[in-house]
Amino acid sequence: MPRRHRILSTALVTGALTAVLAAPAGAQVVDRYSFDFYDEGTMTDFCGVDELAPTYTVTQESTGFLREQGRDKLWYFHDRIRAVQTFTWNGMTVTDIQPNTLVKDLEVVDNGDGTVTVTILLTGGSRLVGNDGKLLAKNDEQVREQIVFDTVAGEVISSEIIFGSTGTNDDFCEAILEHWGL
Repeated sequence: MPRRHRILSTALVTGALTAVLAAPAGAQVVDRYSFDFYDEGTMTDFCGVDELAPTYTVTQESTGFLREQGRDKLWYFHDRIRAVQTFTWNGMTVTDIQPNTLVKDLEVVDNGDGTVTVTILLTGGSRLVGNDGKLLAKNDEQVREQIVFDTVAGEVISSEIIFGSTGTNDDFCEAILEHWGL
């Protein structure tokens, strides 16, 4: 999964875990949530090219739910995300559309030391289109990531891909740079 997707998913997981771990230990109800995220700015050294600094916008809409599961009644989450990222340089635009990403806990383990280890499934597709609407690249993938979360500090301690991407894995940077004539 490209790094920008992992950053968004890690932020999502951190927020969800903070909310989950603040819930009462005996909670039996399913908690539903939704949130929107927006960011814009200028990137530096984009796709590893010195001094290439396109502007960008990112919008993300997420809906999901939390549930208790298992003998220890640990909290698991299930989230659906729609994200659109647009990069503009020298009057040319490319848009990364992720119409339906699923992020869901496969396993949650209480480590007994104030941390939990969460194995997460991230799956969905991503399409990169040019300003003319033509497809430049695509990714249809499934990734498993393992996150160790400090429940006291409310922070991700570590994050590691434990099962690499499956499916189509086009190089988005290569496609963008070619589209921009670089």
